[in-house]
Amino acid sequence: MNISSVQHIDLTQATGDSLVVFYAETKEVPEHLKALDAALGGEIAAMIADEEATGKQNAIAHIRTNGRIAAKHLYLVGTGKADKVNAESYRKAAGAASREVRGEELTVALPGDAFASAVVEGLLLGSYTYKGHKSKPDEKKRFHTVTLIGESVSDVQMNSLNGRINAEAVLLARDLTDRPGNILTPEVFANVAKETGEMHGIEVEVLDAARLKELGMNLLLSVGIGSDNPPYLVALKYTGAPESKDVLGLVGKGITYDTGGYIIKPETGMGEMHTDMMGAACVLGAMQAIAAKKLPINVTGVLVLAENMISGRAFKPGDVATAFNGKTVEMIDTDCEGRLVLADGVAYVKHLGATKILDTATLTGAVTVVLGNGIAGSLYGNDDAWTQAVKEAGDAVGEKLHALPTYPEFDELIESKIADYINYSGRNGAAVAGGAFIVAFADDVPAVHLDMANMSMAKSSKGYTVAGATGFSTRTLIQVAENLAK
Repeated sequence: MNISSVQHIDLTQATGDSLVVFYAETKEVPEHLKALDAALGGEIAAMIADEEATGKQNAIAHIRTNGRIAAKHLYLVGTGKADKVNAESYRKAAGAASREVRGEELTVALPGDAFASAVVEGLLLGSYTYKGHKSKPDEKKRFHTVTLIGESVSDVQMNSLNGRINAEAVLLARDLTDRPGNILTPEVFANVAKETGEMHGIEVEVLDAARLKELGMNLLLSVGIGSDNPPYLVALKYTGAPESKDVLGLVGKGITYDTGGYIIKPETGMGEMHTDMMGAACVLGAMQAIAAKKLPINVTGVLVLAENMISGRAFKPGDVATAFNGKTVEMIDTDCEGRLVLADGVAYVKHLGATKILDTATLTGAVTVVLGNGIAGSLYGNDDAWTQAVKEAGDAVGEKLHALPTYPEFDELIESKIADYINYSGRNGAAVAGGAFIVAFADDVPAVHLDMANMSMAKSSKGYTVAGATGFSTRTLIQVAENLAK
């Protein structure tokens, strides 16, 4: 998609198949729409009076201009209550508009140059469709060019590029997550990660099963041993501040298919279990964006990749294995495999020099019980300041995150009678227990676990979220790196 910018012009003269203009809730024609209203013979005023145009968040009013202005179609897109409008409002509105506009040439009037990033993110994320595997491709036409109208061409170009990089990172995560499990195996994922990293100048290390065994990553091996598709670990090292010893460690859960193992999952939802690798996809997308932005920071991303299958080799409930850091784990539940692979990943990223650690994962169904669907992901950390920093990064990009309590008593949830830790202690406190288990493998390094299982898939399209994989947490990871780079 070609995205360009022009200096502010009379909107009646803005060309393109479709012109998008944002406005907040109102009972009268806003100042920036008055020239358009006059050219259209008072049609905007009439639509507002009849409540056909309300300005409510994501509400779209469409006008066929019939030559009265240069653009063929005018879309008035609502951003909600005027005193609540922010970047997320424009991101959502742009996403909603992206699925409604007509024609190949789209022109967007920016509400301010600083919002170019959010608008571009919304347009690209909202118009995304997974290409799928149909023999006859979807022939629905999408806009191919976008012209942004702002005050400063250079500022708009800079901000829109930032938005494009962010969006492309999320789209990478979505595209990988939507791929079926027979197409995206751990090996294929590892190859994609290697190609992506090398394309962006990132140092890539790929560890196969033999190397994992040498290093003693027996938790990752235990989860992946039951599959004919062996497990992998991929480490991506971006060095943007070679003089600094600080390293941000990002770890992503990459279970490319999860049967639940011998504690097998029920039929309901089993068809979506190829999406259990979205955490790793988000980390890969974030690493791509961090490198593309050339941030002055050192970041190491670790992807722990495996299939959790059933066979004569598969690990069994009650098995004990030794993690990369030497700690032993009673693996009482084979469907709590995510925390096992992440434990080895967190320990390994610490070994690689991470001074702050953040993992992201579709970890528990329990987080949905706590927070519901489509509202917020959860955080569990061993350092209050680091947890708050991650939460603030999420807030800044419109990804809501809720910090779970971290009382010392919760450590009892992961205590085993026969090993150092146990990977499941029952339904009560399950979301907390998952986080406590993973963070324990960071030892004294500040670490935060982000559980976004309840945010990973959308059943319908709304704003810039489309049905299917969401890529939730990708932009938070990027923002965390940007904030640390400052």
